[in-house]
Amino acid sequence: MAILTQMATDIKQTLVENGTALIPKLRELSFEIDRNSAIPDEVVQDLQSNGLLKVLRPEIFGGHQTNMRTYTEVVTEISRGNGSAGWFVSLSNIRDYMISYAFGQQALDEIFGPGEDVILAGNFKPIKCEIEKAEGGYFIKEAQWPFVSGSPHADWFYFGFPVADENGGMEMAIMVLPRHEVTVLDDWNVMGLKGSGSNSVRVENVFLPEHRVSLDRLARQGEYMIEPLKHVPLYQTPFVPSLTLSIVAPALGLAQAALDLHMERVGKAGIGNTFYNKMSEAPITHLQVAQAQLKIDSAELHLYRAVDMLDDYSVRGKQLTMEEGIRMKADFGYVNQLCKEAIDLMTEGAGSVFSYNNNLFQLVYRDFLSMHLHGFITPNSLIETYGRVMCGQEPNTYFV
Repeated sequence: MAILTQMATDIKQTLVENGTALIPKLRELSFEIDRNSAIPDEVVQDLQSNGLLKVLRPEIFGGHQTNMRTYTEVVTEISRGNGSAGWFVSLSNIRDYMISYAFGQQALDEIFGPGEDVILAGNFKPIKCEIEKAEGGYFIKEAQWPFVSGSPHADWFYFGFPVADENGGMEMAIMVLPRHEVTVLDDWNVMGLKGSGSNSVRVENVFLPEHRVSLDRLARQGEYMIEPLKHVPLYQTPFVPSLTLSIVAPALGLAQAALDLHMERVGKAGIGNTFYNKMSEAPITHLQVAQAQLKIDSAELHLYRAVDMLDDYSVRGKQLTMEEGIRMKADFGYVNQLCKEAIDLMTEGAGSVFSYNNNLFQLVYRDFLSMHLHGFITPNSLIETYGRVMCGQEPNTYFV
């Protein structure tokens, strides 16, 4: 057991260090990523060669099969280098976890079997969906999903879609499709996270075999999980909090990047219309940077309290209660809020140079704001739901 624990520690340390080592290159390429709305192929190759796109992949499929703490620390380091790359790493890895959770042997063998560095992309909620039951599976006449992050680089895609349930109603199912059966649209024209490749994806006139479909409610219960993964702690990690974590995971790294860049300027630039030749001499700067650092520290404490609880419960085989899951999601919402407050404090001291598009701090701000606005991690909603449960009310969301 001690040897296995040491090996896990060594793998974690190596992966996090690999992420840290890429920060200078990612910052150097940030304007290119923003300008071209794409992560360069060389960056994707760097991420793959350093093992950073298979942090949550099962060992039997060539992955590192680590835990949510390692995953979060890796995403933080990559996000500290570039927000789009951090988002790509966060979403690509969580899909390995999701697919391993939700599909059986035949589908997993098709996806991971060749032993290549497969990249997954997807989204759950379609904006158009014409799918019919057919012999041996389903026929997709026409369907489309937005915000499919990482789609330009993906080899396989997962999508949610509605199916008829046993009671004449509807429930959600999940499918997986290979790249040659989908069309990635060029519609990701946004202000931030430009390189995340969160394009829409369209599917037309495709047959979907039954083994590449799972019902969402059963997937959440581990119904489809293959035998070799059933006792691996990672794949016992609660489903909903893990998906929420994947959206907020880049926040801490982006806030740390903003502070890195701001502190570089604090020692060199003055404050306009004052006698301060250096911002570092001014009491207002002292207050701003100290408060920003404390907010980032507080965000880190909330983030890792939740992440470590996920890992601890998974190792011990303990189930989160509804109240614990709601509090965990509130932690994630509060992380999002604290990082925004920290970045806003720094922006107050950024000066008019913030307006220039060649200002890397401004790029970090835009990347953060695009992440901050995601509906999964809206601070007010997640924190309100926590307060409702504290007051004995039912949660005002189905996603618990």
